[in-house]
Amino acid sequence: MFPQSASPEVHPPVRLDPIGYVITDYTEPRSTPPQASEASEKPGRVVLYEQYADGLTGLKGVPYIWLLTWLHAQPEEQTTDMLVVSRSLEGTGQRTGVFATRSPHRHNRIGLSMVRVENITGNVIAFYGVDLVTGTPVLDIKPWVRGIDAPP
Repeated sequence: MFPQSASPEVHPPVRLDPIGYVITDYTEPRSTPPQASEASEKPGRVVLYEQYADGLTGLKGVPYIWLLTWLHAQPEEQTTDMLVVSRSLEGTGQRTGVFATRSPHRHNRIGLSMVRVENITGNVIAFYGVDLVTGTPVLDIKPWVRGIDAPP
């Protein structure tokens, strides 16, 4: 299945450069909805840095996009535990593996939000479905594609 020579090796650090940032009404992670789909009427904006604006060409008419973000406002102490209490289990105190949750408390602070595109003007995407604090760095944007982004 996998080559015998495949072995875990130390890889060089991964470098991610933001392409823009999010503007929302939220300033604290604790106050944001747990998922963008749970705040489908809350507006937000993505502002791309000018050098990335051409990357929006062809995106008009796409109803939803995936935002890959860096959850910069998560406290450092919330990024190390592999067992977490997710929002859905807060009342119980029950912990589960971080990779079995959508918790923002992760080793790598990568966020994934599917948002509904309202319009695109220049380097700004207006959207609905906010689960991010204002100032959240955007790492990448990918179009949602019917038939691909749902399991068969």
